[in-house]
Amino acid sequence: MQSVLDSLDAFGGIYVALFLFAMLSGVFVLANAEAAVIALGAASTYEWPKLIVLAVIVALGQCVTHALVFQSGRGLAKMGARGRPKLEARIARVRALGERWKKSELVLIAVGAVLGFPPQFLIALLAGMIGIRFRTFMVIDVVGRIIRFVTIVAIAHAV
Repeated sequence: MQSVLDSLDAFGGIYVALFLFAMLSGVFVLANAEAAVIALGAASTYEWPKLIVLAVIVALGQCVTHALVFQSGRGLAKMGARGRPKLEARIARVRALGERWKKSELVLIAVGAVLGFPPQFLIALLAGMIGIRFRTFMVIDVVGRIIRFVTIVAIAHAV
């Protein structure tokens, strides 16, 4: 594994590759950013500063995807179903769910960002649909994801 990392690292491609992989993992379940960060922490010879930078890059890659999903949710909520009763019913259920979580929405976003449950993809979509401020969502998402991935790489490297 280290030889592949070294060849990517020689051109600075490790940063771009991890960023793009993290973006993909934000929506595609089989591309697991957590597993990639664990492998980096456990199997690479990188020192702490580089591991932390790589973990932050992975976190930011997922945050870009979450921002896109958030904006998609916002657009879907604004557009509505336009003559599609089944879709309109689903949008109404999501709005009702959002109203139930209205007082604890920021906690839900933070828990999803740090723990990954419920999946941050779904939280981003819901947050966009129920009208949470984009800046508020992104600050919580970025901080939570950085905490998540730095913790994962630290534990993997320490063990």
